[in-house]
Amino acid sequence: MKVLIGFLFFSSFQLFSQSYLNILLSSGSYKDSQISELEKITFSESGEVINFHLSDQSVASENTANVRTFLFSNAPLGTPLPVELSSFNAVQIGSSVQLKWRTETEINNFGFDVERANDLNGSVQLWNKLSFIEGSRNSNSPKDYSFTDNPNPGSKYYYRLKQIDSDGQTEYSNVLSIDLNIPNQYALHQNYPNPFNPTTSITYNLSADGLVSLKVFDVLGSEVATLVNENQKAGAYTISFYAGDLASGIYICKIAANNFISSIKMILIK
Repeated sequence: MKVLIGFLFFSSFQLFSQSYLNILLSSGSYKDSQISELEKITFSESGEVINFHLSDQSVASENTANVRTFLFSNAPLGTPLPVELSSFNAVQIGSSVQLKWRTETEINNFGFDVERANDLNGSVQLWNKLSFIEGSRNSNSPKDYSFTDNPNPGSKYYYRLKQIDSDGQTEYSNVLSIDLNIPNQYALHQNYPNPFNPTTSITYNLSADGLVSLKVFDVLGSEVATLVNENQKAGAYTISFYAGDLASGIYICKIAANNFISSIKMILIK
């Protein structure tokens, strides 16, 4: 019977060779393996140990009592995202644009291409690589990055990050826009996207230098995040708000700058 069970598992692997076998353990953690890497499964004589024979001739073993469930998936459920980008902001400082971003975790992160596109006649033109910023390869702690661009003033620009893995795979961030024309009035624009999950962008205009406070509150009036609390120069700013740790619901974003006060309603849906 043990041999038959092993044969049935192996036959299933052939049908799903581009998928993953995810093994949920009694501890709640996962072990995963790409099915194409599995040669066969065998059991010990006592039936207490499952042996996974891999294509590199190695064998991974697990006590049968520790295995709760076998799951097929198109992704390894026990593996975190290669790079978890928690924020990406664009700030105008005079005629310069400062980009800042943060990662929470990184796996095989080679680095980031910083790309910019011009807005001409209302259409986004070809993206141009401005610089490469080296990543932290592997990290379980937050990492902060920045890049300063000096484009020609008087135009609107779009920015994005191209994250590159060590094996050459890539993924793009959300797109930020910034207008280098100094605004003639204060404004707090509606966040985009809205509703959102878990990240949204908030854009505001400052017509004069001064102290700026940008905070997020829940519907009960409790402060849940301070996004900005500093002196800033006149210009247009875009701030990324990450709400991964917050519950679904309605949140209020409020800005106070000199004598200007405004707020918007944001909806987080998970």
